[in-house]
Amino acid sequence: VVRFVEQHRSFFEHLHASFFELTTAMALRYFADSRVDVAVIEGGLGGRLDCTNIICPDISVITNISFDHTQFLGNALEEIAAEKAGIIKQNTPVVIGETVMETKPVFVRAAEKMDAPIIFAEEENILLDLYLFY
Repeated sequence: VVRFVEQHRSFFEHLHASFFELTTAMALRYFADSRVDVAVIEGGLGGRLDCTNIICPDISVITNISFDHTQFLGNALEEIAAEKAGIIKQNTPVVIGETVMETKPVFVRAAEKMDAPIIFAEEENILLDLYLFY
């Protein structure tokens, strides 16, 4: 941590980066230096404006939507879902975990806008299919 901060202080100092932004940058640098094959990156707050949203993923996953961080993301599930849907990238598959009546249309619209294939995990029997395969 100390070495990373010392090496990149001049870049980050004027940005007033948050702890999460700094540690995300540090993790991404570590992954690049280590040449990892796969990195699972979890967004911190929301999605659309999250610092992890600079990544061009092979696949995006949105787990569940709840009334967290409403002061930043909105007071309605639709607003929160729209912020989370901000991670959906052009032509990149997205898996949606739990949905409710209010959130599913938000994800469908966002995926259509980005030409992103969308999979609703709750509609799939992935684990059962894997179990039966093995």
